[in-house]
Amino acid sequence: MHVQPQNDSLLNRQAWRWLKEAKEPQEPHKMHLLTLADWGLENGARGDWPQDQTYALEDQLGLLVGWKPENVLAFLFNNPDGPDSPKEQESDLSKALKGAGSPQEAAALVLNAVWSAQKSRLPALQTTHPD
Repeated sequence: MHVQPQNDSLLNRQAWRWLKEAKEPQEPHKMHLLTLADWGLENGARGDWPQDQTYALEDQLGLLVGWKPENVLAFLFNNPDGPDSPKEQESDLSKALKGAGSPQEAAALVLNAVWSAQKSRLPALQTTHPD
């Protein structure tokens, strides 16, 4: 079984901690961050995305699972709508995960990052009303 080296990163270890608390089995060949996001969608995590756009978030997450881990991280942390530095974007999510109060809240934080990165690149998701 292939273990993702990215799962050794601080961010993925934090996601693993929340998955463990949620009693969700972790699959070593999948990024813990994406497993947490997927678990969140299945378990009622609510975040900044419009509920009528959840299908787009689910589709994006499905695509990310098939990407190389380094491309997933580049997608998440080169968000034009975030801080200029990808390292700062990653650090912000890491700090937020550390301070989360529940697995659902942690999953929502990851899903918010996916949604924000997705929305910044897809004009069709950029609504004229606030999210």
